[in-house]
Amino acid sequence: MRLAIPTRNERVSPVFDSAGQVLLLDLEGGEERSRCVAPLPADSLPARVTRLQELGVTVLICGGISRPLRQLVEAGGIRVHPWIAGPVDDVLLAYRQGRIDDARWLMPGC
Repeated sequence: MRLAIPTRNERVSPVFDSAGQVLLLDLEGGEERSRCVAPLPADSLPARVTRLQELGVTVLICGGISRPLRQLVEAGGIRVHPWIAGPVDDVLLAYRQGRIDDARWLMPGC
């Protein structure tokens, strides 16, 4: 499974629509196998989805995301966990432990 998390200063980026990069993590059996950073195009929402598909992303964990972009991402076969906030490594651990939906990871006001 390939997981993508848009990042900014080692935290989940607050808005996926304008994030400049994603951290890509390859997980196998719940364990991290590799990680790297990939840039995201800024020119259009469909270009962002195409880039995620080209990168082989199956799950996106992100902060805020507009409804049109979320619909495009999900229509592209990528599962979305939106409105998540916190340090990337803590969020990743919560995801691996099945706790990503806990209220502590929700952005303020969500």
